Amino acid sequence: MFGVNSSAASLPVPAPQDPGRAFRAGTAAPAAAERRGAEAAAPVCPHRVARWASGEGLRAGDTVALLVQDLGQAEAMRLGLTRLGVRVVCLDGTGLGAALADNLSLSGAALVVVDTALAQAYASLMGRLSTYPPVWWNGAGADFASLDLALAELA
Repeated sequence: MFGVNSSAASLPVPAPQDPGRAFRAGTAAPAAAERRGAEAAAPVCPHRVARWASGEGLRAGDTVALLVQDLGQAEAMRLGLTRLGVRVVCLDGTGLGAALADNLSLSGAALVVVDTALAQAYASLMGRLSTYPPVWWNGAGADFASLDLALAELA
């Protein structure tokens, strides 16, 4: 029967294609991050989002609007917010001006989370609404009200 009396030393080991690229534990993450690019966002933890939202005073029945490009981050935020009973509305970042203003005003959002990459889309709302909900910015480049920094503090 094959393999019963064989030892690990008898198994052939393939030679590495690139001798400088040997397998080492912990080296896959930086290479993967380089392939995704510098704009790859840090993962969002639903538990931290729930803790952050609770600290912001959001309660069951409140509404939060998300203007987020990354669907994985949007889903993690939605999961964290719905743990508290918060209603989540995802806004379409491609609709500018009146369409986006109508969606935001109809949602009745108590708070808006906006990607910094979609700042131009959010700026198209200016002058179209009678009241504006507080804004938290998601992503690199936010100077104030940065969701990334707030979540990092909860780590």
